[in-house]
Amino acid sequence: MKRRDFLGGVIAGLPLAAYGEVRPPARAGRPVRVLSISDIINQHGIGDKTGFMVMDLATGRVLEQHNPGLDQPPASVTKAITSLYADANLPADFRFETRIITTGPINNGRLQGDLFLVGGGDPHLDTDALAELAQQVVSAGIRSISGRFYYVDTALPKIDFIDADQPEQVGYNPSISGLNLNFNRVYFEWKKTDGSYRVTMEARAAKYRPAVTTSEMQIVNRNGPIYGYRREGGIDYWTVARSALGNGGGRWLPVRDPGAYTASVFRTLMTGFGVTLPVPRQRARVARGNVIARQFSRDLRGIQRSMLYFSTNLTAEVLGMKASMAAGNQVSGLRASARLMSRWASGQARQGNPDFYNHSGLTDQSKISAQQMAAILALPDSQRGLAGLNKRVQLLTPRGDIATVPDVEVYAKSGTLNFTRGLAGYIERQGQNKLAFAIFSADLDARRAAGDAEERPRGARSWSRNAKAFEKALLYRWATQFT
Repeated sequence: MKRRDFLGGVIAGLPLAAYGEVRPPARAGRPVRVLSISDIINQHGIGDKTGFMVMDLATGRVLEQHNPGLDQPPASVTKAITSLYADANLPADFRFETRIITTGPINNGRLQGDLFLVGGGDPHLDTDALAELAQQVVSAGIRSISGRFYYVDTALPKIDFIDADQPEQVGYNPSISGLNLNFNRVYFEWKKTDGSYRVTMEARAAKYRPAVTTSEMQIVNRNGPIYGYRREGGIDYWTVARSALGNGGGRWLPVRDPGAYTASVFRTLMTGFGVTLPVPRQRARVARGNVIARQFSRDLRGIQRSMLYFSTNLTAEVLGMKASMAAGNQVSGLRASARLMSRWASGQARQGNPDFYNHSGLTDQSKISAQQMAAILALPDSQRGLAGLNKRVQLLTPRGDIATVPDVEVYAKSGTLNFTRGLAGYIERQGQNKLAFAIFSADLDARRAAGDAEERPRGARSWSRNAKAFEKALLYRWATQFT
């Protein structure tokens, strides 16, 4: 019998450890008082909105569970599935590539032809990396061009929003294309001097901070909303309420045409290096020519590590769509690609049918149960694939104090939306037991009542604090009782 079949069988069929009944022999220095499951559920009051499961990976035994089949939005825990999906479809040495292609010879510093900026979908391309690409063009001997400057952003479908229900101004909900820059965000900064504001919109990175031409900001006198937006003539026009600005600050705002944004910043960088390019034009295909410059992303493992650590939505969506395409599928958008990932995850879990609407978790439409998630985490390929990628989670005692359980570590991926919370990963005792767990909590009625106009609706923050405390209480119990 395959390991996967064994795990599926034990999850479905073995009796559960009764709440609070498992009591392994005490170890030296082990905390004495541990809350029972019923105490934890009653204390936090979200038992009917929560599903969880923890299982022993050595035996496949389910140790504790509550509403294990309850389908809930996984939020950013989805990214752990996306990472595993990428492992299943992309080679370990996979890298995204951004190229510069020319269609003619270079004579006395002048390109006799067109210049193409060709995106490969790299989600980590930033202004500094784009500047390195520009420097390669200069190093190739180009000082001017006789033809046109084109950009090609068709390596991936053009996506206007990850989740159309999010507030317009949130930087974690950018557009997506085959040519992405700075996570498809522009940095809006304001400073107040002598009663007036100085406003900048930059493609900011560590070394370079060029001003952008595809986004504009205007300060207006109004009480609300804080931000306003419209798109016209290829420009993102923003307004911001003066009353919300204070003395100064900054935030990232999304861009809605990433290809045009990237090309315009590249043109500005080239001007800084002494080369004037024509106004960029979009092309669907690359003309035949010579590759004179290229920029590679980090390898797949590096992309996954960054995605899970920083929980970047753009990276997850790009990686998920690229994995679907690498498997030979036509991908028209996020939902189409997420359906393919759902089908793959169903085959892994063999416990119902997870249903994903995108690859990042930025939606309350996606659904998965704790049972399904734990079953996927229990697979040997999942354990290998996520090893070293998830963040370490600090254990807390029932009183909220930082706890240390000798030789025990917790590594997991978390996810948070308003009135939605998830956490899934592993509890490990060095050289001994290893547990897989999943916890999903959501109050969808409260989420719907809050609407989508506010970034932080009333009650969302306190609900999240309670859900996190609930998770911590469970983790402390499991770490002290079952490892």
